[in-house]
Amino acid sequence: MKKVVIFGCGQVAEVVHYYLTQEGGRDVAAFTVDEEFRPFDRLLDLPVVNFGTIEETYPSETHEFFVAVSFKGVNKLREEKVAAVENKGYALTSHVSPDATVWSGFKAEPNTIIMEHNVIQPFVTVGRNVIMWSGNHIGHHSKIEDNCFIASHVVISGAVTVGAGSFVGVNATVRDGVSIGSRSVLGAGALVLSDLPDSAVVMGQATPVSKVPSHRLRSI
Repeated sequence: MKKVVIFGCGQVAEVVHYYLTQEGGRDVAAFTVDEEFRPFDRLLDLPVVNFGTIEETYPSETHEFFVAVSFKGVNKLREEKVAAVENKGYALTSHVSPDATVWSGFKAEPNTIIMEHNVIQPFVTVGRNVIMWSGNHIGHHSKIEDNCFIASHVVISGAVTVGAGSFVGVNATVRDGVSIGSRSVLGAGALVLSDLPDSAVVMGQATPVSKVPSHRLRSI
């Protein structure tokens, strides 16, 4: 099995390193970023190297990649870096947590990670370059297209399509049969009951802050 190089040096990269090494038993050799964004030389006791010359020290014959970049630019940055890695001739790995529940026909596409306690029901498909944080429910016959980021405790009901490059925030809920356009953003706690066009933004409603300060509460 090839060693892994992780593109990224932020919190997402650290989390991905944990899952690949602790759950997946993978040997991570290094982190890498573009030289102008390389803030330090080491991370988690591994080298952080210049992506521009990565093939000189970590060749594709013995190494593969995971691009661990967040949803910046509505996932465009991660999509661009995946393309850059593949243009250099590297394969992309994937990971499904052993603590996730997935149907027998599920296939993890390149640069997709499914974290713990996700439930992926029968006939669900998940595209490439998808980050799915912990604790989500993806209902039967739904489709998560490429380059999406699904945060935690999202409920996606049956036969839903989440368009490519979309971001779905924590505790968002999508009704069955709904189609969400590409590059859409569903904020934390959003409730979606009907189809959305491309580039739609749906924000959840924040709970109002009480005018009574905590020290004046009669009981707690």
